Amino acid sequence: MDVLLLCGYFENKYQQEIGTKTKTWVENAANTFQQRLIKGFKKQDINLTVVSAPFIGPWPTVYQDVFFKGFEAGESDEKITYVGFNNIWGYRNISRTTALKKQVRTFIKNSHSEKKAVIVYSPHTPFLEAAVYAKSIDPSIHIHMVVPDLPQYMNLSKKAHPIYDFFKRIDIKKFYQLNRHVDSYMLLTEHMAEKMEVGDRPYIVVEAIIDEVPEQLGNGHPRGKVIAYAGKLVESFGVKRLVEAFEMIDDPEAQLQICGGGELRSYIEDMAQKDSRILYHGVVTAEKAHEILMNADVLVNPRLNDDEYTKYSFPSKNIEYLMTGNAVVAYMLDGMPEVYRAYINTPANDSIEALSEAIVNALGCWKKKTFPWERVSAKKVSEDICSLFI
Repeated sequence: MDVLLLCGYFENKYQQEIGTKTKTWVENAANTFQQRLIKGFKKQDINLTVVSAPFIGPWPTVYQDVFFKGFEAGESDEKITYVGFNNIWGYRNISRTTALKKQVRTFIKNSHSEKKAVIVYSPHTPFLEAAVYAKSIDPSIHIHMVVPDLPQYMNLSKKAHPIYDFFKRIDIKKFYQLNRHVDSYMLLTEHMAEKMEVGDRPYIVVEAIIDEVPEQLGNGHPRGKVIAYAGKLVESFGVKRLVEAFEMIDDPEAQLQICGGGELRSYIEDMAQKDSRILYHGVVTAEKAHEILMNADVLVNPRLNDDEYTKYSFPSKNIEYLMTGNAVVAYMLDGMPEVYRAYINTPANDSIEALSEAIVNALGCWKKKTFPWERVSAKKVSEDICSLFI
């Protein structure tokens, strides 16, 4: 069977280049998810073609390149086809769609299999529009969509411009029209099925993906008092609350390390100037973020379960945190399976005082627990996806 994956993945060797050209944050979490998904598909009995319109931000607000023509670091080592596109905000989705449609035509022309499928990673309209275009050429093509986030909840920044909101509403309307042509889904939470208007179409629910089952948890470093957060610095994710909770910890040996970018960057930089215990690393590569997390003692995801979108969300950082073997402080969101409750330290309530207390407790009472990783292994997830169209 010939399978085309339309996605926004970029290889690790391009991370530094993207980080240098990005003014806000790099979509490391989404990239890791796609990387693991691709590894899983490569273990299946399919002929996989991967085409990527990389998840870089638009010019001029986020990314410095007006045109994306490929990466300066050279040709792909993983045989990924990267499409070029005009990156100007407002036009880039049209350009991305045009480039992807060209690759779709090439895929269909070169395919000698009677059975074909197009997998779309994420509810990104250019990807789905290209997939529906493929189906218009060959109606037998099966479209499968991986849904890590709902399109209406992809930008939770408080600084979204009214013009952005206007065009976003148009984009979402178009997306749901195209969504009628999708044949099957992988959803992150059960609640997504209703919002995605899945109906009686087949789907699976998978909250995360890991490369392989970790053989050993933790890195064996002596226990200390380092608290860490890696991710987007936006208020809706609770980052400001985390800093406020840390400030309540009266311990000169405690340290809060933060990496990432976003609307709260200036605030974090100011707090790091006022409190020498706060260390801000800025926007870093996925490898550097992993190093920071591994060398910490308590990892905090301060996102509250206080909005509707949490029913449709499973924070990938929870998986990355748990994989380090370090203590994890986080809230149980409505979209999280109950199995996770036994492996995280949950604040008693939504107050900043309770968050601070949970962090202090995790510093002093942490014990390693072995999570049932098999449920989210790349091999199993990819098998379950392929079972929907093979």
